[in-house]
Amino acid sequence: MSSTNPTRLKESMGPCEDDCPERILRLLTSTDSESALQWRRRCLANLRLRARKLTEGVRIRLAVPLRFADGHEGTDFTVVKHRRGIAFRPVDGFGLYHIRGVRTLAWEVLPQTRIHKTLFA
Repeated sequence: MSSTNPTRLKESMGPCEDDCPERILRLLTSTDSESALQWRRRCLANLRLRARKLTEGVRIRLAVPLRFADGHEGTDFTVVKHRRGIAFRPVDGFGLYHIRGVRTLAWEVLPQTRIHKTLFA
């Protein structure tokens, strides 16, 4: 057992955790283990999800409606800077909501029509 690659052991131990940091994924050697390859794909997909940027003013639509403690249920929100982080204001309402783990949820950016100022010379 001492000659077994410890990295391969960890990759084949189960599909539970798939949030391996990119710096660790880069250290892995090639493999032909299908379970290890599936695990690596899941880890890379999660890294792509977390890399999406949420900037102030962007409107997003969640794939699944969220229900909050005050009874509000919605899918469309505008990103708002709030204290040190971000919060979400419903597009059709008022109030600010915090969505835990928003970067790992399925959502899309809604296109917005922006009117630019016309400058005359």
